[in-house]
Amino acid sequence: MLRHLPNTLTLLRLLAAPPIAWLIAHEQAQMALWLFLAAGLTDSIDGYLAKRFGWISRLGGWLDPLADKTLILCATAALAWHGDLPLWLFALIAMRDIVIVWGAVAFHFNYAPLRAAPTLLGKMTMLAQVLMVLLLLVANAYPAHVPMLAVQAAFVATAIFLVSSGIDYVRRWREKARRLTKEKLT
Repeated sequence: MLRHLPNTLTLLRLLAAPPIAWLIAHEQAQMALWLFLAAGLTDSIDGYLAKRFGWISRLGGWLDPLADKTLILCATAALAWHGDLPLWLFALIAMRDIVIVWGAVAFHFNYAPLRAAPTLLGKMTMLAQVLMVLLLLVANAYPAHVPMLAVQAAFVATAIFLVSSGIDYVRRWREKARRLTKEKLT
């Protein structure tokens, strides 16, 4: 039964995304901050448990990135709606995720089954997004503690990571598709 704990924690993170967005939209900044931190903690714990005890599953391999993307998309959509996140940056976050998901599905059905495996750059991009959301939530909950320069720097850093990792994922899939096509022809 314990072997399902990582997936249960991931599911809780997925389910926490809409309430976090609701809290942000309804100016419950402190509660949104604490719930976002708790959701982030489940991400660390589920990954640790899965690796430490070998409780890795195919479902978890797909559910974990889905929960991460849902959490970030819900939080950033609410922050953009609330006026804390520039619309261009929210659009960049959403477009990158659409490209990644669409590319994964297209690769899976046109070339070979795709195992969900984030790259180092993808993980760094997720970290940048999480830190940016945390910074904005702290700025909403405790405005005197966050300088505007830090927020602007987080926007720029996140945008750079988003573009870089989006390009990297597309390049990797294109190379895999070319290699598989070439192998089929020989």
